[in-house]
This record gives sequence, C-alpha cells and structure tokens, in this order.
Amino acid sequence: MAYILLAVFIFVLDVFMKNRIEARDRENFPVRLDNGISLEKHHNKGFILNKMDHKPELVKLLSVITVIPLLIWAVWLFVKKAGALGKTGAAFLLGGAASNIYDRLTRGYVVDYIRLPIKKIRHIIFNIADFFIFIGAALSAVYGLFKK
Repeated sequence: MAYILLAVFIFVLDVFMKNRIEARDRENFPVRLDNGISLEKHHNKGFILNKMDHKPELVKLLSVITVIPLLIWAVWLFVKKAGALGKTGAAFLLGGAASNIYDRLTRGYVVDYIRLPIKKIRHIIFNIADFFIFIGAALSAVYGLFKK
C-alpha cells in the first residue's frame, strides 16, 4: 500500500506543479533560481525533445499502450514479496508516467518547466515526473540485476 501511495504522491506533486506553471502568464518566465536552475513554461506535444510532436494522437496512443505493461508489472511487484528497491522503482516509474500521460490526455501536451544549469543538457526542459521516471528506471534496472 505504501508504494501505491508513493506513486500517487508523485502524480499529485507533479500535476500540482504543472497547474501552478500553467496558471502563470508566459511573460513571467523564465524564473531564475539562486542555484542556476530556471523555471520555464514549455508545452511538449511529443516525446522527449518534442519527438513526433507533429503526431500528437499517435503519441497519446503509444503512451497509453506503453504504460499498460508498466502498470501490470508494478501491481505484480507490489503484491508479491519483491524487494523494496524494485517496488520503489516501480512506484517512481508509475507516478511519473501517470502524470505525463494525464497531461497528454487532458491537455494534449506535457508541461515541462525545469531547466538545469548543466551545459550538456541545458537544451532540455524537464518536469518532476521526468526525474522520477529516470530514477525509477535506474532503480528498477539495479533491482533486476540483483534480484534472486
């Protein structure tokens, strides 16, 4: 149950932040934070880096199709005696993916709003869900390598 609540918390947190960003006018951006991170307002109609943004309906369909096996796998992990690492990874993946899919289905695009001050990825704008998806994938990979 705790892992389902974790996934729900990630979903709610990211949707809350996206709603806050959407409520502000574009001229209020970017907001530069003291640590070099900037908050921006970007609508991504495609996958990462706007890939396939010219086919938003296909992006929606592929997103939903992709999350179905993830959901089945996460539920299977949550109910079996799997390790905490695998369950945490699944919760992170599920919460982040659910938030981005929710955006795609309700808004028609994903709201991205975090630009990191790292030179090699400065051109990419993220959201909280993206970070949880990345961390969840890494945790799940480590879990898969070391599970008995």
